[in-house]
Amino acid sequence: MFLKVIFPVLIIIVLSYILSKFKKLEHHILSVLAIYILSPALILRAFDMHGELLIKNSFLTSLHLILYVIVMYVISKYLAKLLKLSNRSKYSLILLSFLPNTGNIGIPVIELYLGTEGSSYATLILVITSILTQTYGVYIASRGSSNLEDSRKSLENAIKNVISLPLIYVSILGFILSIFSIKLPFFLKEPIYNLGFSALILGLIQLGIVLGKTKINFVPLKFVISANLLKLVVAPIVAASIGYLIGFRGIELKVIILQFAMPSALYCSILSSYFNLIPKTVGVTVFISTTMSFITLYILIEILQFF
Repeated sequence: MFLKVIFPVLIIIVLSYILSKFKKLEHHILSVLAIYILSPALILRAFDMHGELLIKNSFLTSLHLILYVIVMYVISKYLAKLLKLSNRSKYSLILLSFLPNTGNIGIPVIELYLGTEGSSYATLILVITSILTQTYGVYIASRGSSNLEDSRKSLENAIKNVISLPLIYVSILGFILSIFSIKLPFFLKEPIYNLGFSALILGLIQLGIVLGKTKINFVPLKFVISANLLKLVVAPIVAASIGYLIGFRGIELKVIILQFAMPSALYCSILSSYFNLIPKTVGVTVFISTTMSFITLYILIEILQFF
């Protein structure tokens, strides 16, 4: 499974990482392309391929995410108390523990392992977690550096930003098309499918470039180890347990486990820098989380082969 699933993803990230060390590459342009063109195409592709599956699982997937966030919040907050972390470090740990990289790594890995049915469902999880990331994620980050009133204002601004993005509207369009069993016309299907597939490749390239720009500094080792144990070991166990308890089985359960076993999201670094939490430590933690995830994901996929 390493050569089939992990290596194709890893090689793209590594090549992009190496290139970023020798060339000045701007990943912001890639972000704009991803947000406004490629990700919407990826969402439409998922609904066009497996719309019935996504509609059937949308409510339970949302419920799963809410329960997952609550459990991970409690676990990470308790661990932060045991480690006697500062307020900024505590909320950074909470952020890193529940925000997975469901896009850049999650969907490519799942498509290679479980095919388009798996990646289509993974796209639904991406949509839901993206909304969570840009609302609740912003709120959690702001709690680490400001009072409750300022955090509420940050949350309000975050919600306004989410509403301004195409992600929600494209998802609604996908649901409507799927409910009425409307397929994309042939003259739109090919370009949208191609753009959607390009989103997978571009996401890996973007990840490699961002990792290449990360400066490795000496950071608190207990924080890095704790955050990565939470994200790469505890999180998939929690996600699997909740998923099984609320009724997920088969390919859907495998997708849930894999998506929440992904490393900490790059967005954690962005939020940590914006709210001035512990940006250097968070950046290094995300880097190590991403690196270590190729080992943990390989082990996890081998385990899932038996189910």
